[in-house]
Parts: sequence; C-alpha cells; structure tokens
Amino acid sequence: MEIFPEEVARRYGYRADQKVVNVVTFQRFRSVVGQAGYAAPTAGGRQRGDVDADALMIRRDTRFGLGATYARAANLLERDRGLTQPSGAAALGRDRTLLPATERLRVEGVASGPVLTAVAATLSASVERNHSRDLLGRSADRVLRRDDRQDAVHVGVTLGGSAGGWRWTALGNLDRRSGRTLIDQVVGRRDTVRTADTTAGADLIVAGPLTTAPAGAIIATLHGSAETRDLATSPGQGSSLPQGSLHRDSAALQVNLDVPLLGVAALGGSPVGRLSANLDARVARPSDAGTTWSYGAALSWWPTRALGVIVSGTSEQAAPDLLSVGGAALLSPNVRTLDGARGEVVDVTQLSGGNPLLRSDERHVTRLGVNLRPLAHTDLTLSLDYTITQADDPVTILPLATPQVEAAFPERFRRDSSGRLTGVDVRPLNAAASRLRQLRWGINLTRPLGPTPPGMAEGMIRIPAGQAGQMTREPNGSVTFRPMPGSDLARNMSRASSRIFLSLYHEWTLEDSLLLRRGLPTLDLLSGDAVDVAGGRRRHQIEVQAGAFQRGLGARVEATWRSGLTLDQGQTTAGALRVASLATADMSFFIDLAERLRGLPDWLTGARVSVAVDNVFDRRANVHDRLGATPLAYQRGYLDPLGRAFTIKIRKVL
Repeated sequence: MEIFPEEVARRYGYRADQKVVNVVTFQRFRSVVGQAGYAAPTAGGRQRGDVDADALMIRRDTRFGLGATYARAANLLERDRGLTQPSGAAALGRDRTLLPATERLRVEGVASGPVLTAVAATLSASVERNHSRDLLGRSADRVLRRDDRQDAVHVGVTLGGSAGGWRWTALGNLDRRSGRTLIDQVVGRRDTVRTADTTAGADLIVAGPLTTAPAGAIIATLHGSAETRDLATSPGQGSSLPQGSLHRDSAALQVNLDVPLLGVAALGGSPVGRLSANLDARVARPSDAGTTWSYGAALSWWPTRALGVIVSGTSEQAAPDLLSVGGAALLSPNVRTLDGARGEVVDVTQLSGGNPLLRSDERHVTRLGVNLRPLAHTDLTLSLDYTITQADDPVTILPLATPQVEAAFPERFRRDSSGRLTGVDVRPLNAAASRLRQLRWGINLTRPLGPTPPGMAEGMIRIPAGQAGQMTREPNGSVTFRPMPGSDLARNMSRASSRIFLSLYHEWTLEDSLLLRRGLPTLDLLSGDAVDVAGGRRRHQIEVQAGAFQRGLGARVEATWRSGLTLDQGQTTAGALRVASLATADMSFFIDLAERLRGLPDWLTGARVSVAVDNVFDRRANVHDRLGATPLAYQRGYLDPLGRAFTIKIRKVL
C-alpha cells in the first residue's frame, strides 16, 4: 500500500485534500478471519468489547469480500474519575457521563471483477447502526438523559476500463443516513429530533495522453460529477424546536494537466534533472450557494534520483456543507463551560445544529516540499514541508467563551440578571479570516532485519529472467506477479518483510491567527488567545514512531510531545491559565502463536494475539491558574477521561 502526495490526487481527478491510495494485492488469495477484543482503562470503568469476522477471496481480477463488526462500550461517569463538582452538588458525578455507553453494528460486502472486455466493475454495500446513551445531570428530582440512534446505508458501483491509452472510471453512490435524538430538558420536557439525509451522486473520470511535448506526454484528466441531496429534520411532538427541509443539486467539472517540462538526462533530456508542472481548475455549481471556483498549480523538480522539490499553490472556494446549514437544532442542558469573562465554570444550556446564514469560504494554500534520499542503498528519507494557509470567511464552531469571543458574537451568549452565563449558541459560523504558517520536517528509516536479500538492496524488487513469465498485465493497466513457491525470490520477499522502522517528525507552528469579525483585534493563538477548551495552538509538536517485525513477531511504539501554552482569561483575579507541556506514549505487541511457539495444537495455526497499551505512563494535561488552582472544566478527567488503557485482541485465520 502506498499513499500518494496531493499532487497525484489532482492527476487522478480528485481534490488536493483527498488521498489517493495504491493497493497491491496477491494474484490469488483467500482468507476467513475472526477477531475478538477487550479493552479497559487501568483507572476502571468504560470496558469495551468488539468482535468481527471477515472473508476475502481474490482470483486474479475477481474479488469478493464480506465483513461484520459488533462493538459495545460501557459508559464512564464523572464519579469514576473522582471529579470535583460545583459547591453544593457533590453527588452530581453519579448522574453525568464523561463518555456515553455505545453500541455499533456494521455489515459490509464488496464484489469486483470483469464484466465486459477491458471493463471491470465493483459493487459495494454497507449497513451500519450506532446507538449511544448519555446522562446529563439532574433537574430537581430526576436524571436528565440523552439517547442517540444513527443508521446509515451505502450502495456504490464503480466501472473502469481503458481504450487507446486513455483510462476511464465511472462511479455511482447512494447514501442514506437517518437519526433520532431524545433529550430531556430542565423544564420537564423531552425533545425528540429526527434527521434524514439522502445523497445520490455520479462521477466520470477520464485520463490519458493529450499530446506529446519534447520532454514527454502531456496527461489530461477530466472529472465531471453530479449530486443531489435532501436533508429533512423534524423536532417531533411536544418540542418547540423548528423543523426544516433543504435540497441541493450540484454539478462540478475539474480539469487537470500534467506537463513534463524537462526530461531525464540519461535518456537524452535535461542535465539539470526532471521538471514537470501540474495545473488544475474546478468549477462547481450548488443550487443553493452560487458558483464556486478552485484552481491550483504545482511545480515538481527532481535534479537527481535522491532529491525532489515541490512548490504548489491552490485557491479553493467551498460552499458550506448542507448539514452545517440545515442540521437539526438541539438544546443540550447542563453543559459544563468555562466563562472566561468571569473566570468561573458554569453549567449552561447549549444550542447546536445548523446555521442557514453560513457563507462560502475561500482558502489559499502555498506549499514548499523537499524530499531527500541521501543513501543509495538505504531506505532513508528526509522530508520538509513549509505551508501557509490563509482563509477568508472560514466556517468554524463557536470558540471558547472568552471576552474577545463574546465581544465579537454577543448574540451567541445569554446571561441572567446577575451576569451569570446561562446559555451558549455553538452552531457553526463564519469568522472573518485566519492565517496559519507551519514548518514540518522529519525522517523515515526502514531497515531489514538480517542481510538484505539479493536483488533488493535498493528497495526494488528485481524479477529474475526465468520468472518473468509469471508477470501478468491486467485490463486496467496494472501488472501482477507471483513468484514460484519455494524459489529464491519467494524466500527473499519473505525475508524482506522482516524489518525495523523509525520515523521522527517535528511540527513547528510559526503563526496561527484568527480574526473573528472585521474591525476587532486579531487573536494570536500562539500567545495566550484561545478558541477551544484545550487552549490555543501549541507551538511545537514532536511525533516518534518505531517498530520491528520478524517472522510472526512484532512491536510498535508511538510517542508524542506537545509544548506548553497559555490561555488568557481577561481581567480575572486568577490571571491567565497555564497548560503544561505533555508527553504521551502508546505501545503494541503481537505474536503469531504457531509460527513462534512449538508444540501447539493444529487449531492454533493462524492465531495471533495482540496487546496494546495506550498512554503507557498515564500522562494527562495539567492546567492551572496564577494561584495554582485548576478550573473545574480543566480537570484531568475532562481533558482525557480514559487515561492509560489496555487492549487485548485474539485473531484467528480460519
């Protein structure tokens, strides 16, 4: 499996923020796998269990798959983490959930294969149900509850083929999501909100050589799409919330050109290396939001095989999602909120849902990327990305209740006669502008365990001439290869899968600013201003991953460090909040029993046991004010309810 960079996404007719994944499978494969897992935090509560079964069969171009998953988790109460409650409400923790009780069932299937000469088809379908139950505290002598049910059905069809050097893909999708939420109100009423969201869409993507330039073929990609969507919400009997219905028809056309400018010197091309340009433009017409345009350009330069440089720029307009515009309005009581203006934590009634006044946003992204492979015979990659993202009218949820935010959107806050905060409207809104500058750099290193197999010293698979006949060219242009069992190449490929790897990445945020409304001061999220409960943007973040795999035995470690930050609360006696730096680590381990242990019964063949520990050292954010106190809304149990948790899974190939 390989995840292509965003420039390749455009080349295949997709947006730059969509991932294009190349998956290589065996030519013949069959498996039936069952798995069961159990997880629980060491602090107690929130036990989780899941079971799933999957069947997959691959016969050259034909593929069949069927899978089912069932998962269930108990709720986690505030009293399970010993959270401090407001004065006079010490027993409230038994009636409020940090995490809801959840239940999930999903069944999915896929069938793929040739239907006509040089035409392949894929049919996929899935059905899913999710159910969650929350406790929201008390009102008088009763416990307030919230009950959510969400159902989803998906059916998709894909046709693909090629003709005359051009490849084409046609897609059709039908999705329906329905939901029902029952929520108790403080006033003694139970509100029932229903949502039905239905989407049908079709896409046609055509790509191939448009003409030939001195440095190579110019590849053109055309992507046309059409979609219709209906969103209906109903508050149900006895509710005072409004009902609504929205409909959107949209059509879009995207054009992409991949133009080689300079060729490879070894083939008689440029001595300064390979240079290519990628250009794309997209126009979309949603029926309820007006025409939007997007365009972008990228320049890729590979002076040598070991060094690549990419410079790109994109400008994209996007209409707000229909659910953000017309989502069901919902009142949630007893939502614990930090009132930054008064420096106190209060329980408020929160209004969520869609905002029909949302406008389209416009985003401009400039990127410089460098990739370096300094060692010819070692899989070592160094990468650097510098990105500037500027947005006009960005759509965001209502930020934290700080004095700056309330000054920008006073209509979103409700206070009683004493000035105490009682209600907050958190429906999405348009801010005026935002700007983000980030530098991300890192290294990836992969090394085989043991000597490098012959023919694979440079990370490439070299096919011996005697086995070249095993290669098969498929109708979609791909090439499959299956080495002869027991051959030297088959043993080398098995040895090559035994490896160690290490990756280290540092993300450095140089600027993060947000302008809520024109005429107001710009918020500096790196210097005390904040827009969410976790505080402002952390300036530095370091991520490390390391692991080793060899003959049925594997281990993996992931660690993250985030720098500290401050949160300005305005003119309160407690002063600004300080969020300390935080380092966390996760570990996992697996063993294939029959491969590593001798003398086991035959029925354990194909069995794997996996153990994982999340947040190994049980580290959680530490927040305190100038006086050393932690506000109720920033207790460790709120910021990370689970803490350290163990998971064990047993997997069996049948």
